[in-house]
Amino acid sequence: MHSNRDRNEVAGAADVVATAIDILSRPVQGTHRAINDLVFGVLGRSAAPVRILNEGIADLVYEAVRGGGVAAAEAVTAVSRLLPEDRVSHAVTSTAAGSVVVGAVNGLLGDRLAAEGNDLTVELGPHHERRIVGNDTAMLTTAYPKATGHVAVLVHGLGETEQAWYYRHDGRGSYGEALAAHGISAVSLRYNTGAGIEDNGAALAGLLDELIAVWPVPVERIDLVGHSMGGLVVRRACAVEASRATWLPLVRTACYLGTPHEGAPLATGVYHLSRALRKVRQTVVWADLLDVRSRGVDDLRLATDVALAPGIRHVAVAATLAADDTAWWADAVGDGLVTLRSARGPMTELHTLVGTGHLALLSDPRVLDVLTELMSDATPAEVDDATEPAV
Repeated sequence: MHSNRDRNEVAGAADVVATAIDILSRPVQGTHRAINDLVFGVLGRSAAPVRILNEGIADLVYEAVRGGGVAAAEAVTAVSRLLPEDRVSHAVTSTAAGSVVVGAVNGLLGDRLAAEGNDLTVELGPHHERRIVGNDTAMLTTAYPKATGHVAVLVHGLGETEQAWYYRHDGRGSYGEALAAHGISAVSLRYNTGAGIEDNGAALAGLLDELIAVWPVPVERIDLVGHSMGGLVVRRACAVEASRATWLPLVRTACYLGTPHEGAPLATGVYHLSRALRKVRQTVVWADLLDVRSRGVDDLRLATDVALAPGIRHVAVAATLAADDTAWWADAVGDGLVTLRSARGPMTELHTLVGTGHLALLSDPRVLDVLTELMSDATPAEVDDATEPAV
């Protein structure tokens, strides 16, 4: 059902809905059958004809629901191909809400969408006004009319898009807007968080190599900021580039906001729950549902095994919902998604924010203070002094 046009987000959305109907209907159908097993098992062989009729009708209904989803998607796709290209190319991501939904869908199914060629698959690159900016000097000049040689690259987390950096709280602007006042050009990337972290790291390394070659002015310095999964992608990108040394020598600092260096408890919990559900025949279908998760989600349960790139000042910003980070439960609860221990990882320089949740790290003024100080004050000599060997 994938369109041959350059981009058709209407068709892509229709495919996603049909896929969701298929995925969600199967565990419901399996549960229905498991209940039948229990009820008719008690009633015995005398109820076998009723059971056959019940299950036959139920199976037809579920197949009709799934078939209806596919037929509807095909109809929507056919109609969308008759519409002007500018009405379908960014029909979903042109709105703030649609862009957020696409980020979430890619987090859950991004690797699958990419394999199927779905037009809602997120494209890696700098995004401006919810559209990708190509690696072209003219386009970058238009998107960044006040570009400077000091570039801060912002890499969002799982299920997010570059819009995550623009969430407003109490009327405050984004980190990028604040950094611009210090002569720093903030480039907010969007990437497919459902793809593997290693793959995204390699893709980011390649993108930065291309970006500095076409940036409107010569790039003199790069600072990297990653939120949650984005920090792991940054670490991977630096590891990829360590042997090639292209853009890496320009990097002065790497700041990790709520990054699960030692794995994320929620991802680990989902993995173990899936394994447990597979041990009981009646709940295998729910394990199948949990296992639909993307490779990116699954990667979050594992500790990152790459060393910190040398010559860079690596700084972790961790958060805890507790009002006191020395409280006995502060580490375990962390920011609600990442523990303090995991957020610190191998970093020797750590800032801990209390009374703060995972998403609040995207707009907390204390985080901005850390970023501003790092990017404004860290000269190459200071970076060398502050850099510690990876542990």
